[in-house]
Amino acid sequence: MKRIEEREGRSLFGLNPAGYDQVRPPYPDSFFSLLIEQGALFPGAVTLEIGPGNGLATRVLMAQGAHPLTLVEPNRGFERMLNSLSAQVDVDIQLVQAAFEDAVLPPASYDLVVAATAYHWLNPKTRVEKIANLLKPMGYVALLWNVFGTLHKDDPFHEATKTLLAHLSKSPSDSSDTIPFGLDRQNREGEFMHSGKFEVRSYVEIQWTLQLDTAQVGLLYEGFSSIARLPALERTEILDQIMTIAGTQFHGLVNRNMTSVLYLFQRM
Repeated sequence: MKRIEEREGRSLFGLNPAGYDQVRPPYPDSFFSLLIEQGALFPGAVTLEIGPGNGLATRVLMAQGAHPLTLVEPNRGFERMLNSLSAQVDVDIQLVQAAFEDAVLPPASYDLVVAATAYHWLNPKTRVEKIANLLKPMGYVALLWNVFGTLHKDDPFHEATKTLLAHLSKSPSDSSDTIPFGLDRQNREGEFMHSGKFEVRSYVEIQWTLQLDTAQVGLLYEGFSSIARLPALERTEILDQIMTIAGTQFHGLVNRNMTSVLYLFQRM
């Protein structure tokens, strides 16, 4: 099974920005409340967000006072959407259109670095070191994921579409074993601890259910990297088959098991 390389994967999410924005589920409000309680997010917090995409986490960071806010997003499909955010709240936003590895950013400058369902697309050899170099002493890094699936719990729609999707390439967020990247707490925390530059501050995991109609299922799966990278005709055919399964086997109402997870580390 081919694995989608990080540099390719980052560019795959702007195929249909409006559709992507319609169906991507938000992160739990409690995650941001915890960042505030821990002192990681506060009015005037100099914040860097890596891979904001359509700005799901960005909007909450802005509302909670992150300012100034630097957004590092390599996908030009989200440019207009992200630029429009600055008109909604009086926040100084700088959009850097580059991969995180290529972005030139001021060292030891940020109170908070956030990566929301984006960290797995960063170069595993350099990501922790670069984040450490960008943070102020005692600054924080928050990693968030909305994972489609829950460990040790049946997901009927996943099972119904598994054979159809089995031949597709896998993103780094998928796992060859039983633990998805975002839920692999041992390795996620170990990566930061082994650097000798961070301490673990919090880990939060929330299980919930995402309900979608047939059209929403199509928009959601269209934004998955394994499908977005397909030629247009093949992509259309597979999305049609997925929506047919949603409409016939699930009567147009699909429930997906979700796990939202937050890791919070502090720079030593």
